[in-house]
Amino acid sequence: MTDSASNLAPIQQQELSTSTIPTPPNWLWQLGYWFRIGFSLFLLLSVLIGVAGCSSSAATVPWQKATATVPETVLEQVIQANTDLDVAQAKETLLAWTVDGKAGKLTLFNFNTPNLCGALGCLYTGYWLRENQPAVEVFQNYLNPNLSANKSLFQVGENRGQALPCLEVLQMEGDSLRDGKAERLRQLNYCFNGDRYQLADSQLFTS
Repeated sequence: MTDSASNLAPIQQQELSTSTIPTPPNWLWQLGYWFRIGFSLFLLLSVLIGVAGCSSSAATVPWQKATATVPETVLEQVIQANTDLDVAQAKETLLAWTVDGKAGKLTLFNFNTPNLCGALGCLYTGYWLRENQPAVEVFQNYLNPNLSANKSLFQVGENRGQALPCLEVLQMEGDSLRDGKAERLRQLNYCFNGDRYQLADSQLFTS
């Protein structure tokens, strides 16, 4: 009888000691709960902002209103040399994108009107702009501006020791995405030869 009582004593003491541990206060539980919620939202927003930033930077050319970035005399020259449009009306819709070069700048013009679009695409021209020198047309092409999401029509390419950098032009090839076919994109690399841009090479990509 004495032995059994002595065996039970440590168990009773252990149960007593564990039962006396205080439970955390309610405010501490709530603090932990809201901390987990806030941390989860922070991670989610960080991922969304990162994805949006990457896609926006890669998806479109940063066109601006040409009247805000290009001298009026150059605008008139570009419109009259490439179109039969009314100069005043064409100025309102003309868009421009300027790229810095080693000597001067390359300014691409997007006429942004269906009047200059056809079976071959829409007209895009590029002019070499330098201080105290007349603007010179160095690029002209009809291109299809309709690309899938996150694909940019123009990107700055490498510089091959010329005054102006190369241009990477992305175009859909064939009937991409039709009848379940994979999207086929061709990257055309135009490089400046000292006089104007010419096609240097191209690559075909399938996604």
